[in-house]
Amino acid sequence: MEKAQNTETNLNKFVNRHLSQIKVLSRLLEHELETSKGREVAIDRDTIEAVLDTLEIFVEDLGGGRRDVRPAQEKQQTVTRLN
Repeated sequence: MEKAQNTETNLNKFVNRHLSQIKVLSRLLEHELETSKGREVAIDRDTIEAVLDTLEIFVEDLGGGRRDVRPAQEKQQTVTRLN
């Protein structure tokens, strides 16, 4: 019984830690929408690359593998983890 509860606690910590990455992205995109004027939203390339890197880390950490969307020469050499 205690082992099952311990496993559940560890799973909750794991999920919460990884969901925090998505929460940060959500707040960033929400901020970009609020600061935009009109129907068009302008987001600089560095911000989009950071969003993609964070999503790739999230997917990789949850076991879905990593899919490189952008060509390797355009990717930054380091990625800052948000957890």
